[in-house]
Amino acid sequence: MPLRIAIPNKGRLNEDALRLLRDIGLNVRGSGTRTLLASAGGGRYQILFARAQDIPEFVDIGASDLGITGLDLVMEHGRPVPRLLDLDFGRCRLIAAVPEGSSIRSLDDLPANARVATAFPRLAAAFFAKRKAKVTVIPVSGAAEVTPSIGVADLIVDLMESGSTLRQNHLVMLDVLLDSQAVLIGNAGARRKRAAEVEELVSAVRSVIEARARRYLMANVPRKALAKVQALLPGITGPTVMNLLGRPGWVAVHAVTQEDRINGLIPALRKAGAEGILVLPIERIVI
Repeated sequence: MPLRIAIPNKGRLNEDALRLLRDIGLNVRGSGTRTLLASAGGGRYQILFARAQDIPEFVDIGASDLGITGLDLVMEHGRPVPRLLDLDFGRCRLIAAVPEGSSIRSLDDLPANARVATAFPRLAAAFFAKRKAKVTVIPVSGAAEVTPSIGVADLIVDLMESGSTLRQNHLVMLDVLLDSQAVLIGNAGARRKRAAEVEELVSAVRSVIEARARRYLMANVPRKALAKVQALLPGITGPTVMNLLGRPGWVAVHAVTQEDRINGLIPALRKAGAEGILVLPIERIVI
């Protein structure tokens, strides 16, 4: 029986989830817009395409062994599904926002029974209750950002990525309820009964995520500058140093380093006398 993985059926989460599966060697066959189920990994895996908001429930009840969806949706549904990995894509924030001309500038300014429009009623209610703010939560299925302008709500709770939607609708952020991103979740029963298969998939995904933030760096270094270069390139367990054939005064240094350090490292390496510097992407890292 194939291990079933639920992923969003459309949007950016769909694209990023399919890319992640490809990066671990699972080329999904039959992944068109009308597809419900598709095969991958020589039939070892089955991909279930579902609405992102339905995936926590599908995983919880065992309709899928694993799922990729937004943390915001997992938290909103409140399903007891283990969060196995943060996937480092689909980043956004769940925020409270008010119209630009509103007299509300902090939670202390909220009038009694202020109306809050949101597609996240559970999270919104919990947030305001924790702060002892008495509000009336108005569930909406979408377009919460227009509700203040048509007199439906005093403020909204909605997802924000770049902030452009807020600006377009003349809204300003009041507070942040949740920092969200795509997560890998698992069915509790599948983790017990199919532990080896689940761990194999989780390990593969983890190795790809670890690799995305790192680069493999190689450089030829004068032996006399080795100590200085080693201090610059600690790597995962320290840089690898090898003799260079025909160049007794030189060594080859190989290291894995964080991608965001590369631009600063290259000038420092050149100043130390390094030559032939190469920076390569990494497909996977198992730590």
